[in-house]
Amino acid sequence: MVSPEVARALRPWFSGITVGAQPVLDDAPAVLEQPDHATTLAWRVGSADPYDVVVMGPRTRARYYVERPGRDCLQLRFRPGRAAEFLGLPLRDLADRAVAVADLDSESLRTFVRLIADCDSPPAPESPRARLRSLARAVPVALATRRDRGGLRRRIVAQATAMLSAGDGSPHTPVGLVARQLNVSERHLRTVFVDGVGLTPSRFVRIDRVRLVLAGIRRKLPELATEAGYHDQSHMGADFRRVMGTTPHAFATRRWPAVEVCTAAEEDSDQHGLVLHRRLMER
Repeated sequence: MVSPEVARALRPWFSGITVGAQPVLDDAPAVLEQPDHATTLAWRVGSADPYDVVVMGPRTRARYYVERPGRDCLQLRFRPGRAAEFLGLPLRDLADRAVAVADLDSESLRTFVRLIADCDSPPAPESPRARLRSLARAVPVALATRRDRGGLRRRIVAQATAMLSAGDGSPHTPVGLVARQLNVSERHLRTVFVDGVGLTPSRFVRIDRVRLVLAGIRRKLPELATEAGYHDQSHMGADFRRVMGTTPHAFATRRWPAVEVCTAAEEDSDQHGLVLHRRLMER
């Protein structure tokens, strides 16, 4: 369990924490890497090296992997707009990429990881809970001396993502209308959004709605289409196929696309699966 102190320290930056692959369906034929419009920090579970961290940019398409023993990762999913501020970098070049901390030109991230390393000398393998405690200690220290130069841009991204997100059954709000309501040009909104999220607003909307469909894939498809804000079930099916590589019905009946072999898997660790799932937005 994540302690209240750890949750308070991490909540402003991260919307959720997971370890391992998140199952969507029971008896799934493969390990699913879901599409995601968020940027994620990932540490390999049990690693003694605090620099063994990867920044995973937004994922625009689902990927399906062979289920086999491998090393799970502790994943921290950034809130909208916070990853760019945390890393001190625009995210426009991170989509569909996973970049090691040593290969990312982010001094703030390197400082953050050094602080974690200093908490544990000599280094020793950390459990997910111990790693989260180290992260919670390092976050306020690493960011204490930084000036928030991107506050306005972050607010635009946060407000835009809230307006563009699906879930209340209302139709998708056009990007132009979002820009007018935020009192910025559509071009400026797109630039700020791509820098802050790593995706265009239209691609963000597509992934957001498909994730909502995935979360309710056991339900009746017409109801899902309405809840996600699609014009009709056909529109939902086209978006879903574009992102997931198959139709909603085929996915729900476990007729998934061909699987890949995850080259990052290691045979000396726990099996894929859910170990820990905490939602930090809980009050």
